[in-house]
Amino acid sequence: MLKIILISIVALLLNAYDLSLEESFNKVLLNNDGLKASQQNVQKARKLKSAANMMYMPNIDLIGSYTYISDPIQFNMQLPLSSIMPILPNINHTTNISTNNLAYGIISIMYPLYTGGKRLSAGNIADLNIDDANFLMQLKKINLFEDLVKTYYGLILNLEILQTLLDVENGHKIHLENAIALEQNGQIAKLERLSAQVAYDKSKSKTLQAKDSLSIALLGFETILQDSNIMRDVTINQNGTIENLHLISPLKISLKELDSLESYQQKVLASYPALKSIEIKQMQAEELSNIEFADFLPTIGLYGGYIFKDNNVLLNKMIPNWNVGIVAKISIFSQKGRIFRYQASQIAQNEINYMRSQAKKDILLLTQKTYKEVVFAKESYENLESTLELAKENLRLQEEAFRNGMGDSAKVIDARNALSGAMIEIKNVEYRYILALAKLCVLSNDIDLFYTFYK
Repeated sequence: MLKIILISIVALLLNAYDLSLEESFNKVLLNNDGLKASQQNVQKARKLKSAANMMYMPNIDLIGSYTYISDPIQFNMQLPLSSIMPILPNINHTTNISTNNLAYGIISIMYPLYTGGKRLSAGNIADLNIDDANFLMQLKKINLFEDLVKTYYGLILNLEILQTLLDVENGHKIHLENAIALEQNGQIAKLERLSAQVAYDKSKSKTLQAKDSLSIALLGFETILQDSNIMRDVTINQNGTIENLHLISPLKISLKELDSLESYQQKVLASYPALKSIEIKQMQAEELSNIEFADFLPTIGLYGGYIFKDNNVLLNKMIPNWNVGIVAKISIFSQKGRIFRYQASQIAQNEINYMRSQAKKDILLLTQKTYKEVVFAKESYENLESTLELAKENLRLQEEAFRNGMGDSAKVIDARNALSGAMIEIKNVEYRYILALAKLCVLSNDIDLFYTFYK
């Protein structure tokens, strides 16, 4: 049975797609919609920066108007000349200076010279929004890497656990066959054979559970990879192996030692995107406070205009064709509650300062915890090696004693279960080590560092 499984595995590997963790991550970066949304957010921030730059340009408006009035505008010229010279008659003359139709076109230009610093602060906020969008995109990338590590190595873990349980099931089957033969020869009691039967049945149930777990793990990997060209023909066969896919990054403890805890903490404080995003928000709060303060300052601007009109109309001849000027405005009292808004902006800065301080403490604690998890997992692995050797030797002795009629079935079963438990525990420790190591690299914002541990 074991020989058949090994032959099947070799045949499948020859036709399987070799996929490393690094290649998988490149495909995730290419296909993940969440990351694409983050990239669009960066593009949006850049467009808003371009919009902020337009605040330094003048406002130019084209205005057109048409008005119909019931009666033309008239000018009544009355000159009492007789009071000056009695021989002259009085002049009483009325003249239309407009028609019933009044139409005008106006080009209006307004250019702000001084806004109290609002334009400068708005531009700075737009720049900070671009930086923040980039940091959030970087955070999305490293979080995707951490999720991929969990899924990629989780699939390998489930596959290796299934292979271990299949070996255990095969061992229990052989033990049952030996027990049946010994019972028929009268060397053991029926109870011993029944004990072997129960152990074999339980092992088959555990194998079925492991197959279900492997199917779920494969589905999770397919979901995060999002590459139908690779996953289209990938299936799990009856022997518990994956067809048409070979994950080549090993599930094992790296021989490379970690740097000091302080070096990782320095990297985290210097480059972790979530911390950088909080720093951005702190700077944005300062700029928003400057904008609120600008409401107390005057605004100064240039203005000008040109009027298009019918100069054949006397009224229009009295209106100048163009005008320019300068205007200044300062608000004495405003319904906006300027003082309270400015005070709130100062409080917001204090709020973010506290958030940043607490975030630093939390991230340093998480870094220390993750570092210790890596170290502890490696130490646990080294300690489990002797346990594994003992379990192998104990099973060998118990099987030999049982075959010679000198042992009992329960001891063989316990020895085999102890061996499988030790093997599975070692694989789980290796998995925990890799997860903790990946987390440490993610906190350091250095994914390439993870790959160096397995070169």
